[in-house]
Amino acid sequence: MTDLSWNGCLNTRDLAGLPTRYGGTTRAGLVRTDSLHQLDDDGWAAFRGVKAGLVLDLRSDWEMTEPHPLDGDPAYRRIPWIDPAAEKLRVAGDEPLMADIYRGSLDRNTGQILQAYRAIAAVPLDQAVVVHCRSGKDRTGLLVALLQDLAGVPRETIAADFAVSEANLGILERIAALPSDERETTGVLWRSLPETILSALDHVDQRYGGVRAYLALCGLTPREIHRLGLRLLGGVEVEAVVFDFDGLLMDTETTMVESWKAEWAHHGLELDLEDDFWPGHGGDTSTVRYSRLAELVPGFDRDASHARRTAHRDRLHAEMDFRPGIHDWLLEARALGLRVGIASSSPRTWVVGHLERVGALELFDVIAAGDEVDGHKPDPAVYNLALARLGLPGRAALAVEDTPHGIVAAAAAGMLTVGLPNPYVDPATMDGFVLASAAEQPLSETLYAVGSAG
Repeated sequence: MTDLSWNGCLNTRDLAGLPTRYGGTTRAGLVRTDSLHQLDDDGWAAFRGVKAGLVLDLRSDWEMTEPHPLDGDPAYRRIPWIDPAAEKLRVAGDEPLMADIYRGSLDRNTGQILQAYRAIAAVPLDQAVVVHCRSGKDRTGLLVALLQDLAGVPRETIAADFAVSEANLGILERIAALPSDERETTGVLWRSLPETILSALDHVDQRYGGVRAYLALCGLTPREIHRLGLRLLGGVEVEAVVFDFDGLLMDTETTMVESWKAEWAHHGLELDLEDDFWPGHGGDTSTVRYSRLAELVPGFDRDASHARRTAHRDRLHAEMDFRPGIHDWLLEARALGLRVGIASSSPRTWVVGHLERVGALELFDVIAAGDEVDGHKPDPAVYNLALARLGLPGRAALAVEDTPHGIVAAAAAGMLTVGLPNPYVDPATMDGFVLASAAEQPLSETLYAVGSAG
């Protein structure tokens, strides 16, 4: 975090520079502060330097003893964090500690919280957001802590940032100045203790299943939740995900290997996968493999061999579906508002046939195939074709690949990449961000990690 000098306000800081589990640190552009009516002329000059796209005021009606200095400014919005109707039903005695108040606030104010986060999600990522309440400690602290948790900031770091408000506002000094018989009771409500915000985050975990589930329960869409994470994480906001096909969407690499093993065994031979079996490119190598068999088998009948091998392969394909986690990624891409494509070195009929077999052709906006371009991966031609059909530059799309030469091809097209190695690829040979499987984490978290790494 970065303390900002906004003269008049005491509790102003940008949430940049915090570590996240996705790698790198949070970016600048989300500022938390106390009430802006306290700013002097120098403070207003510093505020305007931020060029905020949204100034979100979380104060309630009863606190508005004077017009906000930004009333009428298109960037200013007041969305009270507290739902007045729900607040009337609150029993103060049931919430003796600040942690109790926080947990109750998250439970009863979901409608207001939805509006606040939806307003933030709608702001372009290249514009700053300023959030404040009266002291920038409690309501602002809760809103910010959930965003930090969504962005993968460690809990201990969230708690440390939360506690900064106490020092900035001089809370301990203010408590010490009170009559001795008021200090303990007042301290319960005034202090910003790390355990208070940690208790609120634990409550979100235990009652709602985590921050994503909580925000979804409030009513935010998957795309809005994703953009809220990007607000702190930065990186490129991709508009499309483009998948390789063979070995990536479906494990046709294994069925291919098994069909060649069966054909070798038919002739009393054992296939050696280390003997130049993998070509290091995306082109068809069947001719080379049949030629190898012809060298080993007297009177080799290529047509009969091909018919036998492909029949065995097709029997294996009959029960084949997407690799683990892939279908979830495809559905999530749709929910995030991303376009979805395929860039495969295989012929179009091969790709479309498999997708039709599992009833998934409609999940893809574009398909670019190997028989539509001159070069094969690591040549970027098929990715360039997919991008052209999507109408996007490379930097606006993520490629998902299962081989090193596929990663090279996508990178040459200017795309971000993630590797999901097929069973015959050593993950250590793949550059960039690599997962063992799409089932390892949601697509949205993968986009956070790839964007942070990039």
